[in-house]
Formats: sequence, C-alpha cells, structure tokens
Amino acid sequence: MRRIVTMLCLVLCALCLQTVSAGPAAAHTGLLSSEPAAGQVLPHLPAQVALTFRQPVTAGVDAVRVFDDHMRRMDLGGHPDDRRHRTLRTALPGSLRAGTYTVAWQVTSADGHPVGGTYRFSIGTTTHVVGVVPPLAGANAAWAGRLLGAARGIGYAGLALGPGVLLVALWLWPAGLRRRRTRALVWGGLGLLAAGTLAVLTVHTVWADGRPLAEAWSGAHAHQHAATADLAYAVRFYALLALGAATAVVTATAGRDRPAGTGARPLVLATTAVVVVLWATWPLTGHAVDGRYAPLAMAADLVHLAAMTLWLGGLALVAAVLARPAHLGDLAVVLPRFSRLAFTAVVALVVTGTCQAWREVGSAGHLLDTGYGRLLLVKSAGVAALVVLGGVARRWVHRHTGRPAPLPAPTAQAAGTTLTLTAPAPPAPPDAVVVRALRRGLLAELLVAAAVLGVTAALVTAAPPV
Repeated sequence: MRRIVTMLCLVLCALCLQTVSAGPAAAHTGLLSSEPAAGQVLPHLPAQVALTFRQPVTAGVDAVRVFDDHMRRMDLGGHPDDRRHRTLRTALPGSLRAGTYTVAWQVTSADGHPVGGTYRFSIGTTTHVVGVVPPLAGANAAWAGRLLGAARGIGYAGLALGPGVLLVALWLWPAGLRRRRTRALVWGGLGLLAAGTLAVLTVHTVWADGRPLAEAWSGAHAHQHAATADLAYAVRFYALLALGAATAVVTATAGRDRPAGTGARPLVLATTAVVVVLWATWPLTGHAVDGRYAPLAMAADLVHLAAMTLWLGGLALVAAVLARPAHLGDLAVVLPRFSRLAFTAVVALVVTGTCQAWREVGSAGHLLDTGYGRLLLVKSAGVAALVVLGGVARRWVHRHTGRPAPLPAPTAQAAGTTLTLTAPAPPAPPDAVVVRALRRGLLAELLVAAAVLGVTAALVTAAPPV
C-alpha cells in the first residue's frame, strides 16, 4: 500500500509542478519580432516585411505573404531558398497606398510542426479590412495531421509489443521465446512498428509543409523538412531490419535458463543495442529538438520512451502468455522480477514526463487555455490511473508469489544421521482462479495504457504553447 501512495504522490507532485511553474520554460518556435511590428502605424512605406523567429525554421518562397485591406496579395515574394534560418523577408512594391495590411506566415519548426500566424500593420492610417486571409495550406492539411497521429499511435503500440516483449523475455524469461504466443506478440509488434514507420514517412512531409494530404502521393513539391528528421527516419528503417534479423536469431536459439550465460550474453547485448538505436530515433523527430535545453530534453524523451516500451511490453507478455494455466510455475518466478522492473519504469515515466511537461507548457494558464495543455492533463490522469492499477497488481504479486514452496524433509544415511542441504525452493505457483483475477486486472491496465498511448500520439502532432 505504501508503494501505491508513493507513486500517487509522485504523480500529484508532477501535476503541481506543472501548475505552479511560472513563465514558459522553453522557447518553442514562434514569432519573436517583426518589422513592421504588429499594430504599428507607419508614417511612410516600408521596403520589406521581416519576421524573426525564436528558433531556426524551414520555409519556402511563399512562407510570408502580405495582403491589403481587400485581401489582395501585395508582396513581391521572398528569397528563393528553403534553407533553415530565423529571419524571413519579403519585399514590398513602392506603389502601396495608405491603409491596413495583413501579414500571413507559415513555416516548419525544428520539430517538424507546421507553425503559422497573422498580424496587421498600417501605413499612414488604419482602414477597415474586408474579407479573410486566404489559407496558406491546403484544406486537407488537417487530415494529414490526424493520419500522422494515428500512424504514431500504431508505432507506439508496435514498440511495446515488439521490442518491449522481446527485451522483457530476453532479460527475465528467455525460455518464453519458445512459446508460440510470445513469438506472435513480438512479430506482430514489429509488423505494427514497420507499418507505422511507413505511414509516418508517407504523411509527415505534407503535414510538416502544411500541404494537402493528396500531395503525399503526387510528389509535386520538394520536401522542406529538416535533414535531421530524414536521417532519423532512415536510421529507424535500418534499425528495424537489424532488429528483425536479431529477433529471428534469438527466437531460433531460445531456451537458455539464464540470458546472461556465456553464449547468450553477446546476443542479448547486441539485440538490446539495436533496440536502443531504434528508441533514439524518436526524440530526433519530436518536440525535444525544438527550444532550449534540447540535449537534456532528448535524453529525457529517450528514457521516457524506453520505460514505456518495457513496462507495456512486460504487461502484454504477462497477460497474454504467463497468466495462463500452462505457465503458472513460470509466472511465480518471473512476475516478482517484472514487478521490480515495472516499478522502476513507472518512476522513470513520472520523472521524465514531469520534465517534459515543464519544458513544453511552462505555466498554469497554458494547461487549461491550450489544446496541448488539456491533452497533457488527460494523459496525466491516465498515468495516475495506471499507477493505481499497477500498485494493486504489485500487492497481488507480493501476496500470491512471495511464499516459497515447501522444502523436502532432511534425509538420513546409514553411516550416520546427516542433513542434506537443499537450495531454496522457488515460490509456489498461484492458484489458477487467482491468476484469472490477475489477468483481468492486467487487461484493464493495458486498456488504460492504450488510451494513454492515443493521447500521447495526439500530443506529438499538437504544437506546444509558444
């Protein structure tokens, strides 16, 4: 019970830290300054419009547009290059009349998000503006964002079922890799991970550039996104191929009692290293690369992802394979080990999640006033529910697997009475009826975890407050 209270206190402290934080902790991509400034009334005609951003951005030729008070485009266009920079300029003609003008801009941030906005300035005097700003992105750009979120959710599920189940089995129950259900989980997870990666590669380009979804297959426009993300996706693809090969080898040689044995250790270490490389590609394509403290944010993101993968992968392995009548003996041995691993993973999730929330939200107002903040609150509530369910499961482990099986009675020999020393017996397997109750609890925990993964995927495609 004390561990449940401890974990709930950690979650509550995380929420309090998110709430009381003052001011933005990190400057994500947003407009820092502009010439002319927003709302400024100029006495004379400016030669250009210049926008300066907090972070380097990727932009095309038409990233900045200027419209008169009847929404007719008046600028002469920007510089014809798409290199990453912090200041964008567009020239203005010398024949502009007095009145109010609207500046509209859209760029791609360092973390791959399309960011845009508008503001107005006036020359000589203010005038009434008629009409609305023509959209800089296609009408279907929002659908690209929704599909991208779904693809990332599939990828998260694949991480848990593929690398997550594989590593937990290798570390805690290598003989389990001989089981058909375990292999089905691992290969199914790798399939989901590959499908999610291909879907992200297809949709991410048009979403990052703010273009219609239909252009994902047309190739009509050049890719504007940062080269770092392209490299990360390429590394992820090759890491997936390497992990598939490693999985084939470890499942073919499964069955050693101790994964740290002389023959198994190099294979386990190599497989783990491939999974770490795979994990490392996620922070390079998310919010962590944008804003201040980027190296620390990427490290926290990596730990967060690894903890999620191992925790949910272990839950899936226990619920789908170990918590069955045929494996009750293995369950009594493996479950206490996984309970300790899960507790460590949950602590890592809460700590790194708090750091990420403080960096990306920064103030209490942003939690309720922005879509990103509200999604973060929903995710925090889901994590709190998982902590409660995990604490209940941990109590179940201590209650039903902590009693060792009875030792055999001492034996006597003819030459004299001696005691035969026997190694400590493994814990007694729990009753099948009790295990069914555990399995129902684990399934409930997995359902809540799936909902949390869905919210996490939505957070990835939502722009943090600026």
